[in-house]
Amino acid sequence: MNPRTLLLFLIALLVGSDEFLLGPILTPIGRDLGVSPERVTLFIGAYALPLALLAPLLGHLSDQYGRRALLFPSVLLFCLGSLLTAAGLSYTLALVGRVVTGIGAAGMLPLAFAMAADGGGHRVAKGVAAVQAGLTSGIIFAPLYGAWATDALGWRAAFATLGILAGLIAVGCGVSGLGSRATVAKTPDLPPEPWPPGATGALLAMGLGLGGAIGVYALVGERLRRLGDLETGWIGLIYAGFGLLTLLGNVAMPVAMGRVGDGRRLMRWCLGGVLVAIVVVFALSPSVLIVCLPLAIWAFLGGLGAPGLQTHLAGLSEAKRGVLMALGASAMNCGVAAWSALAAFGFGIDARLVAAQAALTIGTAVLFLGPTGSPKVS
Repeated sequence: MNPRTLLLFLIALLVGSDEFLLGPILTPIGRDLGVSPERVTLFIGAYALPLALLAPLLGHLSDQYGRRALLFPSVLLFCLGSLLTAAGLSYTLALVGRVVTGIGAAGMLPLAFAMAADGGGHRVAKGVAAVQAGLTSGIIFAPLYGAWATDALGWRAAFATLGILAGLIAVGCGVSGLGSRATVAKTPDLPPEPWPPGATGALLAMGLGLGGAIGVYALVGERLRRLGDLETGWIGLIYAGFGLLTLLGNVAMPVAMGRVGDGRRLMRWCLGGVLVAIVVVFALSPSVLIVCLPLAIWAFLGGLGAPGLQTHLAGLSEAKRGVLMALGASAMNCGVAAWSALAAFGFGIDARLVAAQAALTIGTAVLFLGPTGSPKVS
């Protein structure tokens, strides 16, 4: 992994870590700030909402003025927001820090994916897979680190570490030139490029398929608890194991792309397998040992298909690559928020309703990923 790709990997790692750091430390934060753990969950929305709303705008600006012109200030905002959260002496100040962090993240993850794809040719799949691997690594290890850091040093240390790491990455961007000049030059003399065919279907698939699968995955722990009366520690270990399988899928994506030839087709096949796995997990009542097999398939195929679809989006239009990647990130985040809430409601009534929801959302996403004659990216 060259230094440029390593920096993009670390940027995605930061975003993934911030999104999943809070899970095990809501109660300690609430106790310290004098609010209930339920109110601390607003930290998630305060981060995710500006990310979802501003990412398309920043992606569009990166298409016009260059990725590098926006990357450095975005990483710097993430750094300042994380440090403000860590230093916030009140719930309100810490919440403001989360908003600032979300604004920074809105210009980090989509630009990291777009910059990974700007190299063109055979490097697109490998670059996008590296960024997706960084995001997945953050998702896997952040809850474990957050719990350890909170026990050892307090919850503020967890956020301060993210801020310090973001500061070091900002320095790295400056030293390497990654944040110093435009990657994509503005060309006002050329007519605007039309909206690429198949882009709308791919974006809807991000929200319905990927967002739907991630939203449902949040309920796996409770499903395991009901099936086998497992303790929280065992559930955490199972999540970590399946997270590693997702990371393995990220790493294997370029090879799979070489076989399949198109990220859209790869994601369609993977979503079909994920849907079958979800139905087995939530519609049937197997033992915990047996249910681990479809969960493993779900994790691996999700890790394989998600960067495949990202690669497909990146290849649809060079001129609109930034806004396409940003809209993809927004669609996924909105999907996760919407479908996780609906799945939680259905799960409280009957677990089979979760399987039915997945059949509707993921099944629709598979239809949206049907053949369109879009260009292949390998």
